Amino acid sequence: MSKELQEWDEKKNVDFVQVSRQYLRNWRVLIRKNAYAAEILMFLIEKMGKPSNSVVCSYQTLQDSIGVSRTTVAKAIKYLKDNNWIQVIRIGNASAYCVNAKVVWQSARNEKKYAIFSATVVASNEEQDADYIEDNTPLKYIPILEQKERPIIDESETLPPPDQKDLPLN
Repeated sequence: MSKELQEWDEKKNVDFVQVSRQYLRNWRVLIRKNAYAAEILMFLIEKMGKPSNSVVCSYQTLQDSIGVSRTTVAKAIKYLKDNNWIQVIRIGNASAYCVNAKVVWQSARNEKKYAIFSATVVASNEEQDADYIEDNTPLKYIPILEQKERPIIDESETLPPPDQKDLPLN
């Protein structure tokens, strides 16, 4: 497949997930047996990143997302782990939740999965430090040239060469 066609295909299906038909019965059983676990699984699927099927978030974020206690979240996560719906990778006080790619996925199945992955990180406002400001405060910007771009050099702004005594000559 050409690179352009592959990029178009990825953009076209950016908001889609695929579900294996053979797991639909298991999914119905999950909903009946543990509705909170099913709801957390749905939340993870909504937020998971492509292609890793992973989301990094805290228990507090999961509690806030479905409106239940920490104990309920813990039991639901344990149920999902024990029944092979997710894997959990600990990252400090948060966890990466990796949805079983045999059940739900967003891209071609031939991609390899490793412990090194990109993930969608979900953090609630309540979990942030007191000095966290939820606005568009401009951060430092480092300009980067794309492959086909050329730097524009203004020759009127040339700098004199550095003084030799300013250079570390060891």
